Amino acid sequence: MTKNRKVFLIQSAFDLLGIIPLHPVFAFFRLARLGRLIRYHHLFWRLGIAGKWTKAYHRFIYKTGFIYLFSISVAIIVLSAFLFSLTEKQSLANSLWWAITTATTVGYGDETPHTAFGKIIASFLMFGGIGFIGLLTSTITDFVTERASKNAAAQKTKEQADIVLLLSKIDTLTTKVDRLQQQIERLHQSK
Repeated sequence: MTKNRKVFLIQSAFDLLGIIPLHPVFAFFRLARLGRLIRYHHLFWRLGIAGKWTKAYHRFIYKTGFIYLFSISVAIIVLSAFLFSLTEKQSLANSLWWAITTATTVGYGDETPHTAFGKIIASFLMFGGIGFIGLLTSTITDFVTERASKNAAAQKTKEQADIVLLLSKIDTLTTKVDRLQQQIERLHQSK
């Protein structure tokens, strides 16, 4: 028994979808189980891949809230497909196809709701699915933009430090050249 059911449900969402035996399309979610096995057994660390990449991955998945947005988006699409399948008497595969094309605003028009409840489901999917998929896209864009700006700022800081170092070396060399000129002038005067 888990202490926090909400966390358990969110962490186990892909496992639940992976064991639903309704259609082979849900076998895709079994890949998430593979990801959990890799994470559980610390395979990245054991293979020496841990470090910068896994930190960036962890920051992207958890600190941006991507995992929650993705889970909600998948849940909306799967729930809408299931309800569409029941109300419109369609196969689950066709309903899932309809839900994905509707949520991603592709909407080929090959599957459309004909009943009132089907149209309500479609409306829910359009607003919810499009909203959450838009949030997913903006989360990815924000993460990439933030990293690029941090890299640019770090590069600029490094370049400024290099310029300061070069200027100090130029000052040192100028001082040495001035001393050498003075020594040369003294030698010429003593002759």
